[in-house]
Amino acid sequence: MGFLDNSSITVDAILTKRGREILAQGGNLGITKFALSDEEVDYTLYDVTHPNGTDSYGTVIENMSLLEATPNRKNFNSHLINQSQAGTQLKGLQAAYADLTHGDNITLTPETEGGATELYTFIIENTTVVYFQGGQSQQQQTASTVTIIAGSIQSAASTTVTITGIESGLSKVITVGVKKDVASSTPPDQSSSGGGAGGTYVPGTYG
Repeated sequence: MGFLDNSSITVDAILTKRGREILAQGGNLGITKFALSDEEVDYTLYDVTHPNGTDSYGTVIENMSLLEATPNRKNFNSHLINQSQAGTQLKGLQAAYADLTHGDNITLTPETEGGATELYTFIIENTTVVYFQGGQSQQQQTASTVTIIAGSIQSAASTTVTITGIESGLSKVITVGVKKDVASSTPPDQSSSGGGAGGTYVPGTYG
């Protein structure tokens, strides 16, 4: 989702690549949430010394070109949050986990620094590449911590896991890469109803 330009409040919303795939297959997107990002804004350009006074402090920022909608939900690393959450951060997670071998596991234990203890929603984009321990057919889990396991795939691939705080709304997307399993005949983009070999992606936080 993105603003077409900064001369109006018209909003351009497009589906992600995965969302278009589900729609083409006749699936129901079931979009319930969306996230806003200020990734393109350079706040260091806010000039409190502007000679025209306070109304002009943000002139440069207000005239910056804004990003248009993108079909790749991995592009944004920052998201707008409620002002009451100012100063809070999502900690305890690496940006990427690479070169996992089939059967390797990673425990994800996020922490909301500066905020109250909370539960988190974990969404795996592709459950063929990695899947939840004890829930191999699940796309999403809500917990304080989860363990994900590297799947058996015939070629190396990566996927994303989106972690969102239930109370704070803080969100982080991490990338997990898995090596090919020479004994596997499962393509990494294969969909399946279980067994840790796929699953149908149901967009929640992102459209």
